[in-house]
Amino acid sequence: MHEPPDSPLGKLYRQHIGYIKARDVAHLLDQYDRDCLLISTLTDDRRPLFVRGRDQLEAFFRSRIFSLEDMDVELNQWAETKNALMIVEEIKTTGTDGSKGSVEFYDNWFLPQGKIVIHFAGTIRYPDGTYADGTGFPAGKVPAKQEPPDTALGRMYREHISFIKSKNIKGILGQYTEDALVIGTLTPGRKPRYVRGRDELEDFFKGNFMGLASLTSRIDQWAEAENALMIVESVDIVGADGSRSSMSFYDNWVLRGGRIAVHYAGVVRYPDGLYA
Repeated sequence: MHEPPDSPLGKLYRQHIGYIKARDVAHLLDQYDRDCLLISTLTDDRRPLFVRGRDQLEAFFRSRIFSLEDMDVELNQWAETKNALMIVEEIKTTGTDGSKGSVEFYDNWFLPQGKIVIHFAGTIRYPDGTYADGTGFPAGKVPAKQEPPDTALGRMYREHISFIKSKNIKGILGQYTEDALVIGTLTPGRKPRYVRGRDELEDFFKGNFMGLASLTSRIDQWAEAENALMIVESVDIVGADGSRSSMSFYDNWVLRGGRIAVHYAGVVRYPDGLYA
């Protein structure tokens, strides 16, 4: 797909892009909750930038959109529910100085009451042509992959991976709220799959994990807040039949009461080597 659908969030997204092009900061801010959190990885060092509340958000947008002369947006993936948007988009820009650039993003919005409360503004392909999972770098320049930090969410993530490896369905279900939503794009045709509630989650995990012989996960990017986790991870899998595959994901969690309420389970690089 290339254009947003004719849907409530499709309309909101069109407005969002229109406000950026028009440098209309006031209307952009009005799309966000007053206590919003935006996490961006489009930074010089690729480390996450945390933007909290409308005052910081205003400064963030003014630092970015006023250097734009024009931008063209092409959508590669789109998934939405009433309170969640999950997309991959390629954006080509022209700066006020005539410079041109091209970036591929994943944008995840969490909008429980119609305003964006959490915005995961992640980068898949950077302007220099390298990717968030470390591919595209010259030999010897590839960023080192990491282990999750020793934090509450770091420990929860470690436990999450251990549940997958041990095929502990009960354990992993306990990390999610009863009404949890998972949106995944590791699917035939790359079309989003929506998984809602514990019963569907149980079927989802059984279908994905029971055929695993082993799994190795390493962190490429990590950002966490009290109620949000935003990561890019590289994963190597060996199937029960001996098959091997390598891929990378962006995994973003919105947490409620310490459990995952919304899980954006998106693919950065598919097993065939192609990107989202």
